[in-house]
Amino acid sequence: MQVLGYIAVQPDWPIDVTNAQNKVEGEHKFWVSAYAPSEPSLHTSVRATADALLVDDARIEASLVSSRQLHLSSPSLFIPRCVYTAPSRTVACTQIARGTGVRAFDVTQPGGLIVAGGDDGALDVYETHGTHRVRLEGHIGDITSCVFFPSGQVVLSGATDMQIKIWSACDGTNPVTLVGHTGAITDLCIIGVGKRVVSAAKDGCVKVWECGTSSCLHTYEVSVDAVNAIWYDESALVAACEDGRVVVIDPAEQVIKAVFGKKGEPPMRSVAYDARNRLVIGGRADGVVCVWDMDNPDDMKLSFRRGNASVSVIRLVSQSTEPRICVGTEDGQLYTAALSDPVTVIEDFVAFDVNPISQIRITPSASRPHIWAAAQDSRVCMF
Repeated sequence: MQVLGYIAVQPDWPIDVTNAQNKVEGEHKFWVSAYAPSEPSLHTSVRATADALLVDDARIEASLVSSRQLHLSSPSLFIPRCVYTAPSRTVACTQIARGTGVRAFDVTQPGGLIVAGGDDGALDVYETHGTHRVRLEGHIGDITSCVFFPSGQVVLSGATDMQIKIWSACDGTNPVTLVGHTGAITDLCIIGVGKRVVSAAKDGCVKVWECGTSSCLHTYEVSVDAVNAIWYDESALVAACEDGRVVVIDPAEQVIKAVFGKKGEPPMRSVAYDARNRLVIGGRADGVVCVWDMDNPDDMKLSFRRGNASVSVIRLVSQSTEPRICVGTEDGQLYTAALSDPVTVIEDFVAFDVNPISQIRITPSASRPHIWAAAQDSRVCMF
């Protein structure tokens, strides 16, 4: 297993840089911390001047790329240079209590509306420039998952009340409620244009539903423990289980076709599937990201860890010959990594301090995909 060192930086560092460039009176400093395998953590400060970044400890090197990006590295601690990026847009979900934070959200493609929910049983739809559009009220438990249908006008949501609801994002009506799970809903996926959807829950089941008839078409009893996350592709339905396994279901044959990992290993909290490269990717509660070849469940292709915090979310950024993923953790890390050997971290996204990353979404753009993320501070940020 590859263990990666990393550097954390104060989330509001761009304020100090901008004030220094504008020659605002006073000292403009922000903290940085380096964490290297088998080494004591290093904590120091960076002073921003009008034309440079000066680090108090010479073991960390810093340079400014732009008003929203900087380079940080520590050659002596074998932490390679990485780009650290601040948000280019922030949507304040003001209807969600700050103490609760955003537990689930989604954004339309390419990014016009956001739906977000917290622990009060309600969801809110916002335009991405921040205007509140409509509130979706009806769940009697904490919101755990939400996703837009491809039209961008309909929302699917799940909660700890064991219910799945379909909403109008225009007027907030709830024409369909799907009931059948006996545990809290943990994750949701939409199949194709949205005639069918998939749900996972703490009852250990994955269910396929037909929206038009509000009926359950198939139930897969995947685990005696919770199913924490799912990923749907037309060739595979992949489930991350609390018992330490990743289970792959063949949607066409409606059977379990492969199992990765073993019962009793650290819980799998997140999952992704790269269909082009046939890679199954699981994120564990002990901070390890595991990668398997779909055709070889018994032999892990690679694994890496960047700290010990649980891997709460994994998303595919690209499925090229060198696939890239975006990883979010329970201690607020948010970064993209190339699944090469060795694994290389491409970019760090800085906004959430140590707040757990609750969700990540990817939307296309002309240059590189936009990374959207939320944590427990009532904001959704775009990078």
